[in-house]
Amino acid sequence: MAPTQGIPHGGSGFAICDATRTKRLGCARGADGPSSGAMRVASLMTPDLRDLLREAPDRVREVLAEVHPEDIAEIVQELEATAGALVFAHMAAETGAPIFARLERARQQEIVPHLEASIASRLIEAMSPDDRADVVQNLEPELRQKLLALLEPAEARDVRELARWADNTAGGLMTTNYVSVHETTTVRGAIEAVRADASRAEMVYYVYVLHRAESLHPGATSSQDAHVPWPGGHKLLGVVSLRDLLLASPEQLVGNVMTQNVITVLPELDQEEVARTIAKYDLSAVPVVDKFQRLLGVITFDDVMDVLVAEQTEDVQRLAGVEPVVEGYFDTGFWRYISARARWLVALFLGELFTSTALSRYEDAFKAVGTLVLFIPLVISSGGNSGSQSATLVIRAMAIGQIHDRDVQRVLRRELLQGLVLGLLLGFIGFIRAMAWRPVVPHQLAISTVVGLTLVVVVSIGTVVGSGLPMLLRRMRFDPAVSSTPFIASLVDVLGIVAYFSIAHALLGSVIHAAAR
Repeated sequence: MAPTQGIPHGGSGFAICDATRTKRLGCARGADGPSSGAMRVASLMTPDLRDLLREAPDRVREVLAEVHPEDIAEIVQELEATAGALVFAHMAAETGAPIFARLERARQQEIVPHLEASIASRLIEAMSPDDRADVVQNLEPELRQKLLALLEPAEARDVRELARWADNTAGGLMTTNYVSVHETTTVRGAIEAVRADASRAEMVYYVYVLHRAESLHPGATSSQDAHVPWPGGHKLLGVVSLRDLLLASPEQLVGNVMTQNVITVLPELDQEEVARTIAKYDLSAVPVVDKFQRLLGVITFDDVMDVLVAEQTEDVQRLAGVEPVVEGYFDTGFWRYISARARWLVALFLGELFTSTALSRYEDAFKAVGTLVLFIPLVISSGGNSGSQSATLVIRAMAIGQIHDRDVQRVLRRELLQGLVLGLLLGFIGFIRAMAWRPVVPHQLAISTVVGLTLVVVVSIGTVVGSGLPMLLRRMRFDPAVSSTPFIASLVDVLGIVAYFSIAHALLGSVIHAAAR
């Protein structure tokens, strides 16, 4: 591969990816693409790109021509908004669009106002419909209307139609760039449609077969038009893969080779359910239809991957008792993190106050049998740990569709049995540890029995609470991840204290009452 042309620096030239600077600038490329090296490409190239933008911005296009769009997006993330805008101003719209689409949403909103309206409109127009809609609808109203007025009528209509749907729904994920033909189209005609739309469509492996409507769709010039653009006023009849088209006779009608049983989703469906559907049926894309089975758009697998990452990040943060933060770790402000963490920590702290309240009710037991206090951390931590385990397993199983609302009793029964077995195991260990306590204390056998029985009870309570609370929240239409492990641990702590001293009163009641008198 020929080295990329150099960047002027202080009057002398150098190359971002030439042989002498490859190692420092992280531009070495192998058979599989750019080498990550020990440092990110963005960190290495950003200072040199700043120099280039200051001294010779016209050379941005040729210098970045050999850099992967994902790496360029990382570089732009590191630049100031004005510098980032300058990068896109000196790129062709077709080249800049896939790079701009990879930027975080907040960075997109920062850069667009620094672009000339004409440049911004061309850049956004070159993006895929779903990405274009995401960018435009998050801009300030005045700028949004200004850009919509500069877009082609068809693209502007796309943005307005796609903006109807919430971001976390199938409608918010779908694109209108797909290949479709009527059922009366021949296989040869369908292949020609794929060729014609290949540069525009996000995915050409599937061709969607639509029923011919009596009236023409907006923008059609004749009844012979094969492709049906937005707004999808044609009923979806089936789908045919590119492989099937290549294997079929050119003169066959696509209606005779298509698959009629098409897996579809409604535009209102939550994005997690969309991801689950694509994973369940092992699809590369899933069509979005309205209640009349009219094709509205298509959701591709790469968009679902983004959804899965976002949803899993959100669930992990909630499991840790943190309000979900969309931005990256270093892109999130200090006080934004304080806000996200403080409210949950305060809520958990207030919950733990109930533990103190529960303990205060058993002061007489402390005075009578002080050794009981030594085993409190052992008992309550075991219950919290078992509850956290169950919650994590159940929430994950619900997220990937392995557990449904009808499985409540089955799950609780299974977790209770597991809790009893695990509790017996820990109870036996706890009993042995208490019996081996040195020096020997009064009522040591009774105390050891209290510890052992309590561990059985508390671990069983933990597994039931940890598995039942997420399922209850989902039935109440809340996110199960809200029942994060810290909350479950706090609840089980209180129940564990009550169980511990209730059992202690049952086995050591005479000792406790005698001390109280």
